Amino acid sequence: MMVALRSSRLEALFGGQLEHVQYPQIRTLIDNQIPEAFDLDYKSELYGSSDKDKRDAATDVAALANTAGGVLALGVAEDDQARAAAIAGVPLSDAEERRIRQIVGSRVVPLPVLDFARAENPDLVGHGVLLIAVPRSPLAPHAVIVNDGLRYPRRNGATTYYLSEPEVATAYRDRFAATRGQVDRAEQIERGALRLLSTADDQLWIVVSLVPDFPGEMVIDQAALAAVRTELTGKHPMILPTGLQWARVNIGRRRVLADGTIDNSRLARFLAAELHHDGAGIFSAFVLSRSATPISEAPSEPELRNVSDEHVVNGILSGLRFLARHARDRAMAGGNALVRVQLYPVNRQQPVQRSHNRTGFTDRLGTKSMVDAPEAAERVVPIESLALDGPELVSAAYLLATDVFQEFGCAEAAQLNRGGGVRLPYWNQEWQARVRAWAEGAGIAVTDEQLSG
Repeated sequence: MMVALRSSRLEALFGGQLEHVQYPQIRTLIDNQIPEAFDLDYKSELYGSSDKDKRDAATDVAALANTAGGVLALGVAEDDQARAAAIAGVPLSDAEERRIRQIVGSRVVPLPVLDFARAENPDLVGHGVLLIAVPRSPLAPHAVIVNDGLRYPRRNGATTYYLSEPEVATAYRDRFAATRGQVDRAEQIERGALRLLSTADDQLWIVVSLVPDFPGEMVIDQAALAAVRTELTGKHPMILPTGLQWARVNIGRRRVLADGTIDNSRLARFLAAELHHDGAGIFSAFVLSRSATPISEAPSEPELRNVSDEHVVNGILSGLRFLARHARDRAMAGGNALVRVQLYPVNRQQPVQRSHNRTGFTDRLGTKSMVDAPEAAERVVPIESLALDGPELVSAAYLLATDVFQEFGCAEAAQLNRGGGVRLPYWNQEWQARVRAWAEGAGIAVTDEQLSG
């Protein structure tokens, strides 16, 4: 099971990512007498069944979500200075994890994210330490239902306190300000990135941007630049290979720049990315079909460019995964992310229509042309779910691609479905074997469904 919480501090204490923690690593906490902190809380036993015990469980989870995120370590006893003193051990079971989820779900509003990881005692099967990992929440403040009222807990060092009325009001204001700030940040980085894309007649881009709820910090220096160059240069970032690859990797102010340009042109062609120090980023990929059609017989009318819907979907899938991995792995950003998608450039001198290369059935999913630049499609998605090949990535790409295709009169993105599956008939025959292999390898359902016209 993957754990959404990413914390360099906690991963250093536990010796790795939380989903991979083993019993000997828990023993290291004891040996080093690691104390409780704002993001680490020890419990020698499981939460009980009394109302007070259930309220304590809900409060502990909500307090971490309202502060900086953290871990509840059930089965670790502490000394009188709140330091890890012994592994008391608790029973480990799916039933207990479900019970804790039910307690939190019935007593905390809104419901925060929480994941479980087990460090089983190799000498006592079914016993060990149960870790409850709670990421810092963009929905904070989370309230605990107490009698007929709401209380808002927060961690202060190794203790928990409740917010006052002015602090609650401030927390709500901060939540709404953060949402607006994400949109502003996305628009800011998009403006800079779009200026570096070639907009010649044979260039049309699908542009994906991502801004984390909780920014991280990627150190950008010569060593970091060398590492990214080694990682990217000559590599193909597309989930379904199209021949596009990274050719140049350079530095911009507080960001790394990469593109697919093979000459000394200032502007990027075919592929481009900006990877910002805080985990935000832009990914752009070429999606134009080579053929074009005059809008009318009048020589002054611009040609109507054809955009391949399969390349758009592939670009969105690939861009989401690429940017989420940058945010998670390089910048250690966390939480959800605001993701945006747009076709660029689209205007009255550079109009676009949807096209496809499929055979075997009639496609009546929409043929309206796009002559004005639409607003970017927007969604909010957990970073962790985008960084992994799986149904969550496909579902997010479906929603974003659907928003784009509806501008062409299409009801939805036919290549994918809302549940995170793939519709194989809507990929051209040359790609179908690759699509099936990738999807099945990632646990993604593949269907032969065809949509009614």
